[in-house]
Amino acid sequence: MKPKQMATTTQEDQLLRNQIFSNKTEQKFLAWYRNFFSVKEIEGNLTLQWSFGAILLTYLIGFGTWVSSTITTTESFIKNSYICWPHFQTCGEYYFLSNLPYGYSQAAFFSLLLGIITLIAFLMSKKDWVLAHMLMLLLLVFKITFVFFITFGIGGNFDYFDIIFSIVILIFPHKLFFLKLSFVVMYFLAATIKLDDGWVLGTYFTSLQTGLPLFPDNLTPLFTNLVIFMQIVGSWFLLSSNKILQRLALFYFLCFHFYSGIIVYYRYLLSTIPILLIIFGPHYKFSKVPLDKKSIAGWTLIAIMFFMQSIPLMIEGDHRMTLEGNRYGLYMFEANHQCISNYKIELSNGDVIENEKQSASARGRCDPYKSWFKFKQMCIRHKNISRISWQFNHSINGGPFYQIVDTPNVCELEYNTFSHNKWIKTSYDKPAVIGYPVKNIYY
Repeated sequence: MKPKQMATTTQEDQLLRNQIFSNKTEQKFLAWYRNFFSVKEIEGNLTLQWSFGAILLTYLIGFGTWVSSTITTTESFIKNSYICWPHFQTCGEYYFLSNLPYGYSQAAFFSLLLGIITLIAFLMSKKDWVLAHMLMLLLLVFKITFVFFITFGIGGNFDYFDIIFSIVILIFPHKLFFLKLSFVVMYFLAATIKLDDGWVLGTYFTSLQTGLPLFPDNLTPLFTNLVIFMQIVGSWFLLSSNKILQRLALFYFLCFHFYSGIIVYYRYLLSTIPILLIIFGPHYKFSKVPLDKKSIAGWTLIAIMFFMQSIPLMIEGDHRMTLEGNRYGLYMFEANHQCISNYKIELSNGDVIENEKQSASARGRCDPYKSWFKFKQMCIRHKNISRISWQFNHSINGGPFYQIVDTPNVCELEYNTFSHNKWIKTSYDKPAVIGYPVKNIYY
């Protein structure tokens, strides 16, 4: 009975495909596409098929949060409530969607994306991996564009995980090996941002009102250093051929992620736990390291991941304080931030507007670029502004507030994407100590 059922399913799949792609040219294209993107690896591997579904789930969850956002609408551009990436500072000029109460176009657009996700799930159930792959590739292109070009304010490290896993499973040969390797490399890179006092001494958490969840402050350094060790060393045992070591590493990281859910909630967990269980769980098989020509693309991706993580390190100064180049690599929990921003807007008619903004959330990245971007847009749009003087004070991990920005006129400043901005002070400039913070909160 089973061979007959498989044959029937194959015939149905072929009939469906022929209905959509009827002529020989289109059939040749499908054959080329299947070979070029190594779709046959997905067709013949249950682990990759489950991984494909887990990645599709992250698109569903991610788009479900983006649909209600207003920071990429035409209204956000008009109100100057948007932020572009440093490498694409004119992103707002390309916004064309509106959200309620101003219009329905953004909701309609994301409803279309939901329809594509639904169609992909249907194609997966029919085992038509070529068409499912095409549509998933379309979602990947949109997500990369949205996260890295359309807005600076909506993507998170969990989106980076999703994008890397999507690139591997959709584009490169040796998909299962590089899916495993990229997962471990992401752990390793996440540890590199923890190699400072905030994690080694545990001050990231001890400087919070609530401390490290479930554990007293005197034990915090023990657990933070355990995390660093396991991400740098222990994560590689996930790839081990030794079943005991591999299972111990898997158990630790499952516990780690479920525990981290106390702090980060579900979104990050949905990008990691399903894939972790699928590729390293009960059906795990040791994979030999591929070194053939087809593996060059995968190794190139790994090299790019290391390069992107090193961008902040190549820029002068402490990137935790200046946050220059910070978001080109993994940046989650790199420091506990607090900041105070004072500015004075002087108008051509002599009027003066003064204000102060404070951030008390450890999760909030006190990035001078974000403030600079908004001030710069104000200078460009409002010709009646004579100048904007600005002071920016930044504290990390409960340390002193350093005045890293003190400028008489923001309008005259420019922002360099991949090099240090001299108007942001580093430790070499000996910025003034303005005061000391109280313990803040994490939310």
